[in-house]
Amino acid sequence: MSFYDKIKLALTGVGSNKFRSFLTLLGIIIGVSSVILMVSLGSGTRAVVSGQFESISTRQVYLSSNWNLSYSSRGHLSKNDENYLENASSGNINITPFYRSYQSIEYLDKSFQATTAGVRANALELTNLKLKYGRTINENDIQGRKNAVVISEYVLSQLSNKDDYSEMIGEEITIGDQNLTIVGILGESTSTLALSNNSALLPITTYNKIFPRGSQYYDFMLVEYGNNIKERDLIAQINYLLNNKYGTVNGKNRFNMEGLQGRVELVNQITSVLTYLLGGIATISLLVGGIGVMNIMLVSVKERTREIGLRKAIGATNQDVQHQFLFESIILAVGGGIIGIILGMSLSLIANYGIGQFFEWWKGSIPLWVIMLSFGVTVAIGLIFGFYPAYKASQLDPIEALRYD
Repeated sequence: MSFYDKIKLALTGVGSNKFRSFLTLLGIIIGVSSVILMVSLGSGTRAVVSGQFESISTRQVYLSSNWNLSYSSRGHLSKNDENYLENASSGNINITPFYRSYQSIEYLDKSFQATTAGVRANALELTNLKLKYGRTINENDIQGRKNAVVISEYVLSQLSNKDDYSEMIGEEITIGDQNLTIVGILGESTSTLALSNNSALLPITTYNKIFPRGSQYYDFMLVEYGNNIKERDLIAQINYLLNNKYGTVNGKNRFNMEGLQGRVELVNQITSVLTYLLGGIATISLLVGGIGVMNIMLVSVKERTREIGLRKAIGATNQDVQHQFLFESIILAVGGGIIGIILGMSLSLIANYGIGQFFEWWKGSIPLWVIMLSFGVTVAIGLIFGFYPAYKASQLDPIEALRYD
């Protein structure tokens, strides 16, 4: 019997009981579509979380005082520490200090409490804040201790009823006892580091002029490092240098360091596990579908015992019978798999579109690997769960099978 004839005979067998075949297909369809949908949502979650870090330079470390210690016990960062670390570190690093406090900002007859930071010219690049109008703080502002400020749209919305905030470039606000000229306005960034979107940025020297007592020490530093340095090595080295200079308190460091690269790797690991976990849970339904295929094929062998005996009596070999039932099992599994892939992709597209309407940051996707894997698994289900019923059918004695009632 040719391969084509075996396929044709298998299709006839599958179509002989359409409703039962449909129920068998349904188990595979639900399993495959569930796997694709779950993995798609998991991949979307991973893309969203990873996307939060894409625009931020992850090769930097956040250095601050250890706030778990008392004020007298914790370390305090100064200009001397900045120079000390840059000169004593073995690798190529760049340190940028920041002042940060919560201050009242006044405009006309209104006031609003917001984060106020003393920064250097590279602050927006490091923190990923986005400039919408005007310009950033530059070296001329810093060297001249100019009363310039870059302020966020949100803060301005609390101080003014204007619709177009670009019109406020050049106007003055008051912080502390100083009038500051607005030179730039911040928009909203989807991800920031160390400073929030709702901030007012001053030249670091101007901040020191307005708040001389509050700027004796820096509030934190961002330490940039090159590709030839590993994050954990840099943290260990800076901890060693600071501990060597200031000592420790009962074995605890006086300073705290947090690396962004390690966080990114941890988040990626967690979201990957989440994706695989969701896919694994959905795969259980595929296993149930495979058991359903085996069950239906065993019933089919039982019902068609006389047919098997007749076929063997007129010359069909054990292999011909085995192939017939094995092909029926594969057709059921693969047919359900193809429909399940189409349904799963459709549901994923609908779900991703729906979530995207409510959350613009959503990045849903359907990985190609899950489609290929789903198809391969359905073929394997047909082979594995169809083998035993097919083998059992091929071993029937033709005389006993013809006598079966």
